[in-house]
Amino acid sequence: MNVYSVNVFGAAMMAKHAAVLFRKQNFGNIINISSTAGTKGFANGTVYASSKFALRGMTQCWQAELRKYNVRVILINPSEVITAFGNGEGIEKKEVPNKLRSFEIAHTIVSTLEMDDRGFIPEVTVWATNPF
Repeated sequence: MNVYSVNVFGAAMMAKHAAVLFRKQNFGNIINISSTAGTKGFANGTVYASSKFALRGMTQCWQAELRKYNVRVILINPSEVITAFGNGEGIEKKEVPNKLRSFEIAHTIVSTLEMDDRGFIPEVTVWATNPF
């Protein structure tokens, strides 16, 4: 199984190289990780949300361009996930029982890839059940 995990930074360049390989072999999977911010903006989130909206649009274009080569391009939109995001030291934040973990996102990715190659899930959003 060929999988490339990309984000908005460097995504276009990585996907360009992956797409060349995938077109040649007539098969592949590209997973883009975005955010629920890419589906609905929020106050003071202009820069972050607009980058996620851009990733969503780019993913939809790749879906249209690569589908005829049996390449599945999938977008994952998690809500709040415990990460090191915003931490200058790169240390992951302490686990919070009601927030998503990287485990739930990994499970989502694996689940989308387990579908038979005759179909694909173009976009999936994963929300924390009760983040409040």
